[in-house]
Amino acid sequence: MTTLEVYDPTGSIEVTRVHAPRLEDLHGKTICELSDNRYEADRTFPLITSLLREQFPDANIIEHTEFPELSSSADVPNLEDAVKAQGCQAAIIGNAG
Repeated sequence: MTTLEVYDPTGSIEVTRVHAPRLEDLHGKTICELSDNRYEADRTFPLITSLLREQFPDANIIEHTEFPELSSSADVPNLEDAVKAQGCQAAIIGNAG
């Protein structure tokens, strides 16, 4: 008989921070686009924005250009402050990669 011990590849065993619950829908919500600038954000976010506006015309979409870029963990406090200031209820983080 063989016994295997398997480790969590994420390096985390205990969940210390839970994500916010999912929204029922995006109607009337403030949706913020946040970029890590890793895959042509200036090309893809405009398409994402137009598709969201078609499907959720009453949503307030704040484009990625209105936020600081998230290129390292040092940028997180600035981004966090900007997200709170804009009243984001949903976020699109990155766009590919």
